[in-house]
Amino acid sequence: MAEKEAMTLYELNSLVRELVEINMSNTYKIKAEISEMRLSAKGHCFIELIQKIDHSITPIAKARAVILSDIYPLLKMDFEETTGQPFRAGLEVLLEVKPTFSEIYGYSLIITDIDSTYTLGDMALRRKKIFDRLEREGVAELQKELSLPPLLQRIAIISSQTAAGYGDFCHQLDTNPKGFHFAYKLFPAAMQGNDTEKTIISALDKIANEMELWDVVVIIRGGGAVSDFSGFETYELANSCAQFPLPILTGIGHQRDLTILDLVAHTHLKTPTAVGDFLISQMTNTATILDNLQYKIQSATTERIQAEKKLFDDISWRLEFFFKNFSTETQNKLNLIFKHVCQIILDKINMNKFKIQNQQEHLTNLLQFQLSEQKNLLQLIEAKIKISDPKRILEAGYSLTLKNGKAVTNASEVKPGDKLETILAHGKITSMVYKNHSNI
Repeated sequence: MAEKEAMTLYELNSLVRELVEINMSNTYKIKAEISEMRLSAKGHCFIELIQKIDHSITPIAKARAVILSDIYPLLKMDFEETTGQPFRAGLEVLLEVKPTFSEIYGYSLIITDIDSTYTLGDMALRRKKIFDRLEREGVAELQKELSLPPLLQRIAIISSQTAAGYGDFCHQLDTNPKGFHFAYKLFPAAMQGNDTEKTIISALDKIANEMELWDVVVIIRGGGAVSDFSGFETYELANSCAQFPLPILTGIGHQRDLTILDLVAHTHLKTPTAVGDFLISQMTNTATILDNLQYKIQSATTERIQAEKKLFDDISWRLEFFFKNFSTETQNKLNLIFKHVCQIILDKINMNKFKIQNQQEHLTNLLQFQLSEQKNLLQLIEAKIKISDPKRILEAGYSLTLKNGKAVTNASEVKPGDKLETILAHGKITSMVYKNHSNI
C-alpha cells in the first residue's frame, strides 16, 4: 500500500472549512442552554452552548458560539423586552445559527437570531412548575385564605430605599386626601439582580420577629428594565411569601405579566401607586362603614330615648291618675294596718326588753357565785402553800444537807472526806464525812 503524502494542519483545517462551507451553507435552528457568556472589547458576545439530559450534570454536547457586535445589541434588547429577564447564562434558548470552521479557532456557531418567544414559553413553563409544586405542598393559596384587617394602617414595606417607587409610595400615603394616618417602616431589600431572593427573604424574617406591630406587608419597586424581574421568579421566595402569616401585597411594576411572587401573594397590584390606592381605598371603605354604624347607633339611640320617654310619660300619667282617685276607705285601711303593725312592733320590743332584764339578773348572780367559788379556791391554795413552806418544815426539827450547794437525798451521793453543809431552822453546820453507810 502506497504511503499517503502528509498534510499540514492548516491544509487539513482548510479542507474541513471548505466541507463545512459547502455542505452546511444554510442556517439551522437549535435548542441549547447557555453555559457561559462574555462580552469582548469589540462588542462581540462569545457564548458556550451545552446540551444536557434532564438533570444530568455532564453535558452530552458542547459548542462555541458568537453573536457579532453589529446585531448583538438588537438581539439582546429584543430578548429582554420580550421575556422580561436578562440575556444571561443558565437560560434555555432557541437560536438560529450558521456553522463555521476556522483554521485557527476551529468549529463554532455564528448566532444570527434568538427566538424570544421560545424562552418566554420556557419561563412560563418554569413558573407553572413552581406553582404546581407549591400547590402539591398545599401552600400556594395560603395567602388568599388570610383576612385583611379592617384598618390597614401599620405597613411593613419591603423595597429598596433608593427606589423611586418607594419614595412615591410613602408620599402618597402621607398626603392622602382623606387624611388617614399610616405608620410604616422600610425593611430594605434588593429589587433587582442576584440578591433579590436572598434579601427579600431576610426582610420577611425581620418582619416576622415583630409581626404584632404590622397589619400588612407590601413588596414594591418602581419602574425599570423588564429584565430586572427574574429575581421574583424563584421557588424559595414564592414559598416564603406563600407561608408568611401576614397578608402580602405586591406592586413591582410588571405591567405585562405576573411573576410567581404575584401569583402567591394575597393581593397583586401592578405598581406601588396602585398599592397605595388600594390601602387608601380600604381605609375609606372602613371609614364609611364606621360612619354608617355611627349614624345607625345615633338613630337607634334617639329612637330608644324617645320611646322610653313616651313610656315614662304614660306611666307618670297613670300613677298620677291612680293616686288622685285613691279612695279614702283604702287610705283608712292603710292607716289601721300601719297602727296595727306599730303595736305589734311595740309589743315585741317590750317583750324583748323583759327578757333582756331577766337575762341580765341571771348573769349578775352567776358571776357573783363564780367569784365566790374562785375566792375559796385561792384561800385553800394559799393554806397548802403555807404548810409546804421549807422554813416551817425546818422548825419542825428537820434539816437540809447540801453538797456543793446541791441537796443530798441518798448516802451513796457522798464519800469520806466530802465537805457537807447542814441547814437548820436556826443556823447551819459545816461537817466532813467520816464514813458512808450507803448500804443501810
